[in-house]
Amino acid sequence: MIGACNMTDRERDQLLATATDRFERRVSEEIGTVRVTMVEQDSATRQKVATEIADLRVEMCDRFAAARIHAEAQHRELIKWAFVFWVGQVAAVAGIVTALT
Repeated sequence: MIGACNMTDRERDQLLATATDRFERRVSEEIGTVRVTMVEQDSATRQKVATEIADLRVEMCDRFAAARIHAEAQHRELIKWAFVFWVGQVAAVAGIVTALT
């Protein structure tokens, strides 16, 4: 404390300026480190999200293809039974017309 009392205003201002410069430099270094860390984490997160989206797209394509194949099979089955129904109807009408004539 005794040394602090003997400082002149100029020395005190110079000491404060030096301390402020050191503090600002240290804060700048720490902010730079934080920025680098954030960029690295952001990059890793973006890569992970991009990979997950790509995997999801592949899975969706596979499932849509399977659904399309299933729908086409159901459509063929429906057409087949409609054809059988109409052939049966034509045969029944032909049988009735033959029986009545």
